[in-house]
Amino acid sequence: MDKPRVLVIDDEIGICQAVKRALKPTGYIVDTTISSEGGLEKIRADGYDLVLLDVMMPGVSGIDLIASIHEQDPEIVCVIITGYATVELAVRAIKKGAYDFLTKPFSVDDLLLAVSQGLERRRLSLEAKRAEAAEAEARQLEIEKKHLEELDRAKQQFINLLTHELKAPISAIQHYLFLIRDGYVSLGEQIDLIQKCLVRADEELDLINDLLELGKIQATEAKARQATASLQETLHEVVTGLDEQIKQKQLTLNITVVDPIPPVKGLPEQLKSMWGNLIGNAIKYTPENGIVTIHLVANKNQITCDVADTGIGIPLEDQGRLFSEFFRAGNVKELGIPGTGLGMVIVERVVENAGGTITVKSEVGHGTTITLTIPASGENES
Repeated sequence: MDKPRVLVIDDEIGICQAVKRALKPTGYIVDTTISSEGGLEKIRADGYDLVLLDVMMPGVSGIDLIASIHEQDPEIVCVIITGYATVELAVRAIKKGAYDFLTKPFSVDDLLLAVSQGLERRRLSLEAKRAEAAEAEARQLEIEKKHLEELDRAKQQFINLLTHELKAPISAIQHYLFLIRDGYVSLGEQIDLIQKCLVRADEELDLINDLLELGKIQATEAKARQATASLQETLHEVVTGLDEQIKQKQLTLNITVVDPIPPVKGLPEQLKSMWGNLIGNAIKYTPENGIVTIHLVANKNQITCDVADTGIGIPLEDQGRLFSEFFRAGNVKELGIPGTGLGMVIVERVVENAGGTITVKSEVGHGTTITLTIPASGENES
């Protein structure tokens, strides 16, 4: 066990030497100094368990020095020694953080008692802090344990959902092929079943592609948070690739970009995936001759993007689950519109990696507006 370290700060050399002679035989390491400045330098350099302070010293008084001492170590015990003891002085010293008060001249027994009690007080205080830190660590470990358990449950739930989603199209294709193989359908009907097989195969490929994209986004989160890309440029690239779909449904596409739009955190391919899912959904869920509107604007290093449509909308009870894996709204299922239920999950991951947020406003039969709020690159760093 380390020996307790005691520092005496008194401008009377005789007091310093007397205290040192009295304390050293008890096993304490004792240093002395005759100035407040010298005392602070020693405390900064060596550290002490207890400091004996004279009140009346040139420059900074012993009482006023207590605050500076506790800035270095709040647990250093300060004992005031003075030849001018008054009640007012004692109260002032205690208020400033002194532990005890010795009046000159004091006996060796009084000195030893004050020092031993002060050191015991420090020991108990440090033990209490260690116990508190251990309790806090235990609480944190319990929180982390629960978090890991929740993650494990979520992972298992995801695997169960994934297994179901992957098996469903394959099972349907197998069923159709068995009917053809076993001669339950005529040659003319086989074409219809083969077409159904192709549709289910497309669904499976779409699901696999979205799963791969989601996995890629998760695997490159750190890289995405360090890279920057242009929302405006990736938007125009995606829209160009969707021209044919827009023409087929005779949709009106309105795009407004208020320049300049600063770059955001992210990888270009991931931003394109975000736009592709947002605009692709707007096209998919908007009937013919509808309108899709995109508005992109920056305001004080914060970029806002609205993707609005005049489509079928999302039921209120389904909006809270929009970003859950494989979730599809009830009206979408009723209409038989295909999808993987992962598009908005991908959008959310990309936006979160960029430090942004998403809000949804929708009404059944009156369309949906998805609003992204993303900070310009560098503005969301801590």
